Amino acid sequence: MLLKRQIPLMIVIGVGLLTLFGNFINNEAIRGFVDNDATQWFDIIASFAIFLGALNMLKLQLIKIIKKQKNWQYSILAVAGFAFAIFAGFFYRGANFITISGVQEGKIAIVSEIIAEEVDDTNPYDIETKIMSSQDEYEIDKLFMTEGNAKLFMKKLTPHAEGVSLKAKPWGAHVQTKGSLFYWMFINMITPLSATMFALLAFFVASASYRAFRIRNFEATLLLVAGIILMLGRVPIGNLIPWWAVSIMIMFGIGAIAAPFIKERTILLGIVGGGIFIFIVSGTLMGWNQTPPALLSIPIIQDWIFAFPAMAGSRALMIGIALGIVATSFRIIIGLDKSVLGG
Repeated sequence: MLLKRQIPLMIVIGVGLLTLFGNFINNEAIRGFVDNDATQWFDIIASFAIFLGALNMLKLQLIKIIKKQKNWQYSILAVAGFAFAIFAGFFYRGANFITISGVQEGKIAIVSEIIAEEVDDTNPYDIETKIMSSQDEYEIDKLFMTEGNAKLFMKKLTPHAEGVSLKAKPWGAHVQTKGSLFYWMFINMITPLSATMFALLAFFVASASYRAFRIRNFEATLLLVAGIILMLGRVPIGNLIPWWAVSIMIMFGIGAIAAPFIKERTILLGIVGGGIFIFIVSGTLMGWNQTPPALLSIPIIQDWIFAFPAMAGSRALMIGIALGIVATSFRIIIGLDKSVLGG
């Protein structure tokens, strides 16, 4: 128990207190630990956690395939995608590029046309200027995923240049470099899959919105009205809605809010109808057809909702989250919460 409980708990409490009070102590060593060392430790631990999580995912998917559990066919795709990502990230770099040097002055135009044709550039004169201005060697602005394709192109340049070299982007940087296998996988596989997931998520959001926007009480009515305004204000059709249509929507919203408090429906109908009539007549007399007020513009209303009520709600959520983090961190530091020890 000493090695599994007491010593890890003492480490957690000590590091937690040091990190907490380090923000209030003007000491260079402590500040260096809080700002640099602690962050690096977190990154190292998170890296191992990601590694263990990936192995655990692979283990669960392989067990599912071996035992042929429900939907085990999809696990084959998961394992294959995992293996392909590992291969593209650690074993096959790609991102090959070609540099040329020693191009004779009489051959610069020919080389420029060959390069322009390969990189789909309609202006070979720019390439010619870059070759002439390059002092040592010129890097062709195209990356090749395979060495074979790069060498085929090098054969076209070899008769016209003294030095034609094949190089590759460094490991690590290749995952974000256009032309590598990993970048190809991200753009052509992960990005479409992510777009598909969010497209399917839109249907779930629509279903949840339908259930949430049903007028049951005062709060649900406010949510319904705000949701309609925000959806209309975020699309081009919101700018085309005339002021009188917005005034009718406002009166219907007022009527929906007042409905739970007014039992007599004829009175409620009279209030809504009278308000609509007063709005339209007053607006016509005051010339709102030419210069409608900002209050009756859907985009301006939705901007106001985002700037004030929505911002206030998001700040309240952030304050609540911060208080929760403080409470949880305090329980861990003083040893009341032992979940970090695995129990």
